[in-house]
Amino acid sequence: MNITQTIVASVVVACGSAAYAGAVVDLGPNQFAGGLSGIMNTQMSELIGSIEMDNFQDFSIYANTEGRGQDAFYEGTFMTRIVRSHETGNLHFNYRVLSPNDQLAGRISHIEVSGFEGFQTRVEFRNETTSPGTVGPEGATRSGDGSILDFNFALGLDTADESRYFFAMVDTDSYYLDSAIATIYLESGESVSMSIASANPIPAPGALGLLGAAGLISTRRRR
Repeated sequence: MNITQTIVASVVVACGSAAYAGAVVDLGPNQFAGGLSGIMNTQMSELIGSIEMDNFQDFSIYANTEGRGQDAFYEGTFMTRIVRSHETGNLHFNYRVLSPNDQLAGRISHIEVSGFEGFQTRVEFRNETTSPGTVGPEGATRSGDGSILDFNFALGLDTADESRYFFAMVDTDSYYLDSAIATIYLESGESVSMSIASANPIPAPGALGLLGAAGLISTRRRR
């Protein structure tokens, strides 16, 4: 099952440690960050912004990739929220796992999200008392080419809990729909993948005509 609802609003082996940039972690290619501790708006004004898009995708994880003839191990909803910073105009990609089926016994170990190659990327999770969810990732790694972020729930995210918003801040102000992949892994090894939005490089002014000729401008989302 993979049901997508989109709401648009105007309003990998790591071999280096990441650097903390202020209150968030600046995660370069081939780096890892342990000990994510969460952050609040009051600690970093750049986090405050307007919602560009909320996307909800229902998913089920079975013992096989087809999901036929097997009982589900985990069922829930994966949320992507894109926020535009009031301070910089750049985008924050926020992710959550919510509404798990608490009758099941699966536990999520880590979640990979792609689409970050070539961007400065800073990561953390939200931990305001008013922020939904109870569990944030303990760490994050980034692939050697920089394209994939892997958020690690070392203690497991079971069906009794929803995740906090965990996020990637990038140095661009535009994005593509359905151009990246999120893969959710269980501790027992099963997984499921789905298409999600990704950051979009800002082309040089002279390249806009080429993009139009290729029919790509219509897929870009800009303020």
